[in-house]
Parts: sequence; structure tokens; C-alpha cells
Amino acid sequence: MTQRLYLMDSHLFENQCTVLSCEPAKEGFDVIVDSTVFFPNKGGQPCDTGTLGAVRVTDVRERGDELILRTDGPLSVGETVTGHIDEGRRLDIMEQHTGEHILSWCAYKLFDAVNVGFHCALTYATLDLDKPLTPEQVTAMEDMANALVRRNLAVTATIYESEDDLKGVPLRKHAEGLIAPIRVVSIENADSCTCCAPHVHFTGEIGAVKIVAAVAYKGGMRMTFLCGGRAMQQFQKLQMTVDAIARKFSTAGEEVLAAVEKQESELKEVKKEKAALTARLEEYLTAELKAQAEDVKGKKLLVQLTDTDPKRLRPLALATLPEKGLTLLLTEKAGQLTYVLCSNGLKLDMGELIPAVNLALGGKGGGRGTLAQGSAPAQAGLPETVEQLRGYLKQRLAN
Repeated sequence: MTQRLYLMDSHLFENQCTVLSCEPAKEGFDVIVDSTVFFPNKGGQPCDTGTLGAVRVTDVRERGDELILRTDGPLSVGETVTGHIDEGRRLDIMEQHTGEHILSWCAYKLFDAVNVGFHCALTYATLDLDKPLTPEQVTAMEDMANALVRRNLAVTATIYESEDDLKGVPLRKHAEGLIAPIRVVSIENADSCTCCAPHVHFTGEIGAVKIVAAVAYKGGMRMTFLCGGRAMQQFQKLQMTVDAIARKFSTAGEEVLAAVEKQESELKEVKKEKAALTARLEEYLTAELKAQAEDVKGKKLLVQLTDTDPKRLRPLALATLPEKGLTLLLTEKAGQLTYVLCSNGLKLDMGELIPAVNLALGGKGGGRGTLAQGSAPAQAGLPETVEQLRGYLKQRLAN
């Protein structure tokens, strides 16, 4: 069985060990050593990575009582090698995991909310609570957590050989199904719970705790948070964003919100004016298009390539319809051709006409009854194609 050195010293990043076995695996080799500083994928967090002798450790997992190190190369059984974990990765994950303990303690103490889930990825971490909290309560949690961080409280790990030894030990959380010996991680004058993962020695190592999102989840709440270096990186990104926006508005960073709100208000007024002008313009455009319709044996035919917004093409086509007639309107924007075919007072089914239009334009579309529509890639020679369609539809109306 591998001796797990990380259980009592989370800041031990290197050790010498003996290779007990090395077996070929799907993506490398599975290695077992007699002792290790490598923590496996466990407890809601990713494993350590690093080097073992001259090979790279890419994954660590448990298999029964054994700890399996996946390496990218073979090692000789019996040889002594040095295992060295990626220190930055270990420290980062410890910051997040210890920060989660503190947040869970604050939620429990302040609002009797229980931690029911934790996940630590390489860029974010989440904490699930069994009840929803208000934004004000979330802020109170965050404030209390950072106060505990600033106090630089000791974080210790204690091994209890049996459940009986645990009696009388106050625990916020006691995971079910644990097999002795049982490890308890405690924060001085604060949290205490069973946990298998490495943690910082003092809360001050966490630096800062920042909750960046809190949303309803399975009847409770899921919080996304960042600690330590991750929190600092997030702050730096946000600061750069605020500074960039401030420069755009030629204002100070603290005045950015007011500048954005002012522009938003002005934009709403511009949109209202645009909508009114667009409506008036479409009235003129509708009248102009109606005037361009040609008579085909007592019926009107309008086939026209327009400069209309594709979203407005359908209502414009319907507005141009006379009591008895056929309209085909097309518009080409951003490399996309959109077309609408509609009729009024005719026995023709647009579902029967649209395949010919699709074929001529190289597009896809469908419909039935009095309306069909489709789209196609933009193309050269479109005016000539439109003229061909005009001739085809004129013939269908005449017949």
C-alpha cells in the first residue's frame, strides 16, 4: 500500500520513493510507488500532476487501497525515483478547497445552510447549499469568509483511528461511509469537518474569497467562487475592462455606470425615432412597390429585389398584396438571400410554386396555401435570375 504523505503535510511537494510496479496502460503506464506526495482525483477536486523520475505524471487515481500514477513513460520496478508535484497547481487547488470550507462554515453559522456539494475545476469552483440565500446574505457570507482569511487562522489535519475517537469532536460535516482511520481538517476557532484533501496551513494563504455567481439550483443555491490567485486574476481582468470602458466614455472608472446608463437612455430614444421613421418609410415603400406591380389578365404580379431588412421582408410582402395577385420579394444582406412568396385571391398554392423559386435561386424553403419563404447564399447575376422568375410567375398567373 502506498504511503500518502500529503495527508499530514500538504506543503511537501517532493519525495523519494521506490517503484513497486509499472504496467502498460491505454495512454501511458500505471505506476505504483511505496510513498507519494501526489493527491488523486478525489473529494471534488482534480489530482496533482508533475514528474516521477524522468517521466511525467498526467493523472492520479485510487484503485482499492492502491494509488495509481499514470505516467507518459515506463519506470523500472525497484528503482528509486523522485516524485515532484506541480507546486502552483497544488497551491491553487488548496486555496480553493480551504476557501470552500470557510464559505461552508459561514453559510452554516449565519444562515443554517448546509453544504451539499463541492466541485473544484482548474479555472473555477462551485459550492452547493441546501437552501437559497438572498443577495444580501451572500454578501454577508463573503464578508465573514474574508474576515476569517485576514485573521490568518491555523488550519490543521488530525487522524482519528476509529469512530469512537471522534465522539465529542464538534464537526460541521461528517461524511457518510468513511472507513477508519478518519481525517478531520479544522480551522482554528471555526470550521471542522472530515476531509481527505490537502489544505493551506493558515487561512491567510488563501488571500481573498470572491463569490462571482449565486444561482438557484435544485431547491437550494449554487455559488461559483474564486480564491487567492484566481480572485486576483479576476479582479485584474475586471479592472482592465472597466478602464477600457472608461476610456471609451472619456470618464473616470467610478463614473462608468452613470455613463453607460446615460448612453442606454439615449439609445432607447434613438430606437424609438428609428422605429417611427422605419414605419413611415415602409408606408412609402409599400405604395411604391404596389405601383410597380404589373397586370396579368386582371391579376397583379409583383416581383422585386428590395433593400429591406430580412426581418421586415414578410410583413412588407403581405402589405403589397392586392385583392387578387401574387408577390415575390427578395432581399440580400450579409451574404444571405432571403425571399418571400405570397398570394391573395388565387387558386394557386404557394407550396407548389416555391420549389421552382428554390431551384432558380439555389436555396431552401417551403410553405403552403398563400405563403412560402426561403433563403439562399448570395449569388452573382441575381437581377437576371429575378427576371427569369418574373417570367415564370407571369406564365403561371396567365394560365
